[in-house]
Amino acid sequence: MQPNPQYRVDDPAFVRTLVGTHPWATVVSHVGDAPVASHTPLLLDETPGANDGDALAFVTHLGRADARLHGLVGGAATGRGTMLVVIQGDHDYVSPSWYLGADDGQVPTWNFEAVHAVCDVEVVSHDENVATLERLVAHFEGDRPGAKRLDVDDETNLGLSMGTTGLRLTVRSWSAKSKMSQNKSPETRANVIAHLRGIHPGLADRMQASLDADLAATPTDPVTSAS
Repeated sequence: MQPNPQYRVDDPAFVRTLVGTHPWATVVSHVGDAPVASHTPLLLDETPGANDGDALAFVTHLGRADARLHGLVGGAATGRGTMLVVIQGDHDYVSPSWYLGADDGQVPTWNFEAVHAVCDVEVVSHDENVATLERLVAHFEGDRPGAKRLDVDDETNLGLSMGTTGLRLTVRSWSAKSKMSQNKSPETRANVIAHLRGIHPGLADRMQASLDADLAATPTDPVTSAS
């Protein structure tokens, strides 16, 4: 991604939060002469130290066929590799008809949040993969009525787990953007939020948080404050 300082995010906590709210990721490898992409849910790696300070790491799984496409299993595969992980947050189109004042007449845009992480990939043991699968099911089932848990002692579930490959993704480098109309006036940003509220409330919430933070960080004019 273009490293625009106006939208760049440098706090690893942003990455962890985005994984928590938008865990469905795209993973990309370069195998042979072409890129290979798959889609999979991520969880933060709970290994001690894996996500402390600036460190970032994820766990996930791929079907064996996908893992083979990424060159992680089969043939001369070593069980290690490199992947680009793309995590996409809330995003939507922003119409210029929502712009006010000096912003009126400017071009449309697309607001979004995203993370690109270059990761060292390691195929984990069967037991670690099963633990990850159990975590994934428990996490996404949550406390909904009739929530299920993965019983790997069940013969069918055990067979299904054997058809997956568990992965640990240790982040080597990453970049993140939170493009929330920061280049527009507060009035325009508030109007965009109002229009998005009924279309994409999640993005509207993220834009509101960005606007509130920017307004809180703006120095108050002492003359205006005293009047």
